[in-house]
Amino acid sequence: MLWTDESGKRINSVVSQQITLPDNTFERFETITVSAKHRTQQTLTCSATGVSLNGTSTTEITLLPIPGKSGSWGLVIGLIIGVLVVIAILVLFVGRFLQRYHPDYLPRKGCNWNPCWRRPQEPQRFHEEEEYMLRPSHGSSSLTKEQLQECKEELKAYYRVSRRTVTLNPLNFMECVDLDDIYTNLTIVDRSNMCKTPITYDDLLIDIEHGNLSKRVLIEGEGGVGKSTLCAKIAWDWCQGRILQEVDMVLLILLRDVTDGNSIGSTMKGYLFDSNRATTEAIDNFILTNPSKVLFLFDGFDEFKGKLGEGNSNEVIRILELQRHKSCKVIVTTRPWRTNEIRMDKYLGEAYTFIKVEGFNEENLSAYIRRYFRMREQDTLAEDLISFIGENDVIKFSMAPFPIYCAMLCLMWNEYSEERRKEMKELQTFSKVFREMVFFLKEHYASKFCQNLQNQKAVKYLMKANGAIHHISEIALNGLLERILSFPEEQFRECRDAMETCCRVGVLTIERDVITGERRHDVNITSFVKSTVSFPHKLFQEYIAGLYIENVFNDDRTVYYKLKKKLIPRFEEFRSLLYFSSSFGNELGVDIINDLTSTNDQYFCVDVAFECQTEMAARVVGERWKEYIILPKTPQHTTSGIFFLMHWNQVVSDTA
Repeated sequence: MLWTDESGKRINSVVSQQITLPDNTFERFETITVSAKHRTQQTLTCSATGVSLNGTSTTEITLLPIPGKSGSWGLVIGLIIGVLVVIAILVLFVGRFLQRYHPDYLPRKGCNWNPCWRRPQEPQRFHEEEEYMLRPSHGSSSLTKEQLQECKEELKAYYRVSRRTVTLNPLNFMECVDLDDIYTNLTIVDRSNMCKTPITYDDLLIDIEHGNLSKRVLIEGEGGVGKSTLCAKIAWDWCQGRILQEVDMVLLILLRDVTDGNSIGSTMKGYLFDSNRATTEAIDNFILTNPSKVLFLFDGFDEFKGKLGEGNSNEVIRILELQRHKSCKVIVTTRPWRTNEIRMDKYLGEAYTFIKVEGFNEENLSAYIRRYFRMREQDTLAEDLISFIGENDVIKFSMAPFPIYCAMLCLMWNEYSEERRKEMKELQTFSKVFREMVFFLKEHYASKFCQNLQNQKAVKYLMKANGAIHHISEIALNGLLERILSFPEEQFRECRDAMETCCRVGVLTIERDVITGERRHDVNITSFVKSTVSFPHKLFQEYIAGLYIENVFNDDRTVYYKLKKKLIPRFEEFRSLLYFSSSFGNELGVDIINDLTSTNDQYFCVDVAFECQTEMAARVVGERWKEYIILPKTPQHTTSGIFFLMHWNQVVSDTA
C-alpha cells in the first residue's frame, strides 16, 4: 500500500522529511520515522518519532490510503486492484490537471470527485516549490501565497493609518508629529550595564536584519523617552519599504492590551479587514513554520500583567521565555524597573541583547525645538527656550531629552507671556515642572470660557477642572496598582461629568472603536462600539494618582497606610508616583522618605528628598547617610539632589 496525508499528498517515504506540528506538540522535526500503530480500511494511525530542537519526541499522525504497489495479491484480487489503481490514477491526474490549470472549475455540490481528497470544497493549488507540511490528525491550515500577500498589505495599511504619527500635544489630539521628525539617541548596554556603545537607529535595524544581535532584544527607557515611538517607527519604516523587506509580518503588539487565551494570530486578525480570508489558525501556523519571516514588537513589558517564571501558558510569556518561536526576532520595550526580571535570569540574560533609549541628544533636541517654532514663525522663541534648557540642569538632563516633555515645554513657552517664562525658569524639580504643565492645561481649559483668568468665572472653571482631576484620582491609582492604563468607559459611570471635564482639560482621552469581524467574539460586549478611556501618557496617570495619595494622607490615614504597604515594596515600579506624592506636602514627603530608608536605596531616597524640596526631608536622608559618591554615570537628577542635601545639612550644621 501507498499512503497520503490528509491533504492528499502521496507519501513514498517519510524519512529525513521536515514536518511541522502545532504548538501543542513540537515545532520542527529534522528526522522522522513513521510506524503503523492502528490500521483500518480507511485510515492508518501512525506514531511519528524524531529528533527536534527540544529532544526526542513522538506524536500521532493519521494517514489516508490509496491503492498502490505493495504486498502480494491473489490473482483475482490483483486484477481488481490493478483496475482500481488505473482508475484512481486517471481521476487523480484529471483532478490535479483541472485544479492547476483551471482553478475556477468546481465540481457539483456534494460530488467528491477526487477520492484522494476527502474535502468536497474548493481545491487548493499545490506548488512544488512551496514548503509542504505534514499535518497532524486533528487538522490544520496554512496561508496560501495569495493570502499571505493579502495579510501583508492589510497589515501595512493598518500601520499607515495608526502608526505614521504620534500625538504630543494634549491640548489638541488632532495635532500630530510625523515619525520621521522624531529622533532618538540609542545606546547598547551589555549585561553588566557597565559598557555602553552608541548605536544609531539605522545601525540597530541593520544589526537585527543581519543577525548581528541575538534573536531577543530588550529596549529599556524611562517613561516618555520614546520607546513606543521607536516601535511605531520600525513598523512605519517597514510598511514604507525602507527596512526589513525580507520580513513578511512585523507585528506591533501593545502588551497592556494582551489577555490570556488570545493567540498572536487572533491579535493580528484584529489589524486586518473583515473580508480577509485568512484564519487565526493559518496565521499562527505561518508564524510557526516561517520564523525568519516574522518580527515581533512587544511594546510595554512594564505594563504587562503576566509574570515570567510561573509556568504561565500565556503565549507572550512563552515567547519572552524562549519556550515558543525561538527562531523569531523579538524586540521588547520596558521601563527600567522590570528589566531585571530578564537580565538577572541566567538563561534569559545571556539570550537577550540589552538596549537603552536615552532620548534626544543635544543636537536633536535643538533641531526639534527649532522646527516646532519655525512652523509658527517664532524663531526667536526657539533660541530663548534652547538657552533656558541649557541653563537648567534638571530640565536639560532629566526632562528635555524626553519627547513628551520637550513637546510640552515648547507648547508652554509659546503660550506664556514674558513674565510667566521668567517664573518658569525658577522651577528646579521634575515634579514642579510637571505640576506647572498640568496647571497650564487647566488654565487653557478655563480660557475657553473666559479670557481674563482673574475673572470670577474663570476661577470657577479652574476649580471645576481641579475638582474633576481629584475625582478620577482613585481610578488612576487603582489602575497603576493593577497595571491598567486603558479603562472601559463604564468604569467612570459614577464620575462621568468629571471624566468628560478631564477630557476637555487634556488629562484624559476617550477613543471609540467599532468592533468588527472576529473581534466581536473576543470581547464581552453588548454593543459593537467599544469606548476606551486613557491618560495621554502614563506620567499623567502617575501624577493624578499622587493626588489621591495626598487626599487619603490628609483625610483617612487608615487607607493611606494600607496603600503605602503596597507601594513601598514596589518602589522601583512606582518611582514617578512617589516623586509626585512626596512633592505635594512636607509631612507626606517626610513620611514616604522615612519608609523608603528601609530599602537601603540611598540614591532613590536622595531623589525623593530633592522632589520634596523641604528642610525636614533633607534632614531625614542626611541623618541616614553621611557620605555620597558621585560617579560619571550618576544621573543629573541624583547629582542635583546630593547638592541639595549638602546645602540643607550644612545650613543645619551652621545653625547648630
